[in-house]
Amino acid sequence: MDNLERQTTEKEEIISKIYDEIEREKEEKFVNLLVEIIVSITLIQVYEKSD
Repeated sequence: MDNLERQTTEKEEIISKIYDEIEREKEEKFVNLLVEIIVSITLIQVYEKSD
């Protein structure tokens, strides 16, 4: 049973690391999207003022 418990713990740790990595990637993508939106809006405003 000890071996089974150790394997289960190792698998849970791997799953946890994968989940954390996925969450980090989602956060990074969200931040990048926000940056793109802000830059786009800023450029639109600059172009409109220059006309």
